[in-house]
Amino acid sequence: MTPNLQIEQHFSGPELELAQAAAAGRGAEVQRLVKQAHADANAVSPGGLPLLAWPVLHGNAAGVAALIEAGADPNRAVPAVGTVMVWAAKAESPEVLRAFLERGGRADASDLDRQPLTRIAALAGQWDNVKLLIEHGADIDAPAHGDSGDTLLTYYSRGQFDKTHWLLERGADPTRRLESAAKSERIGAQTVVENVYWWPVDGGKFPQLAQWQQRCQQLLAARGLTLPREPAHLQRLRLAQGGGEAASAADLKADIERRESELKDALTPR
Repeated sequence: MTPNLQIEQHFSGPELELAQAAAAGRGAEVQRLVKQAHADANAVSPGGLPLLAWPVLHGNAAGVAALIEAGADPNRAVPAVGTVMVWAAKAESPEVLRAFLERGGRADASDLDRQPLTRIAALAGQWDNVKLLIEHGADIDAPAHGDSGDTLLTYYSRGQFDKTHWLLERGADPTRRLESAAKSERIGAQTVVENVYWWPVDGGKFPQLAQWQQRCQQLLAARGLTLPREPAHLQRLRLAQGGGEAASAADLKADIERRESELKDALTPR
């Protein structure tokens, strides 16, 4: 990512030189500035920017590694944000996040709004970072804002079924229930189950996404989580997108079986 801020407005002296060296990935210079010029690798500017975030913003994994190896704390607390890991979770290159995780960065950290790093990465559109965090021990079912029914699986089940399938296969819990909602009747809803079965997907325009949704439905069905009643908000969404009447449970099962058979036939070598 290209930063829109000027580093000279945040740091000066040895710390400015250190930030610039780290952003350029000049490891030897980073070591020299810390050891000889006594630059503070853990500095945070008056504006709240940690020095360690600067190579993150420049996408330089080598600079991140050099700073941490020179003494920067990968879990450094940052006012109004949480920890420097928040920047790492949003990095465009997973190698930047990996540099943190392999040098002591905590995969289970969260921001001050109680959003886990996995959700932060998801909101930033960084799926590779989500997977990397989970592979390094992040709780796959960590709730956002303290609501156990609002998990990473909840987020991705709103139409991103390839990612939903990946999470389900790795043990994400689809049975979580909402603890809070704008409408009281939604409290207790199993939103993942509802989304997997009822989220409207145009199979004609997005056949691969429809197939991923069907695979997710099969995983839920194998666990005894069968077709629930269509929730009103998803019915409205379906109708707004031009969908017709909802299919019955029997029709849906038959459609899933038909499409899976077609997929198997397509994948069978001739």
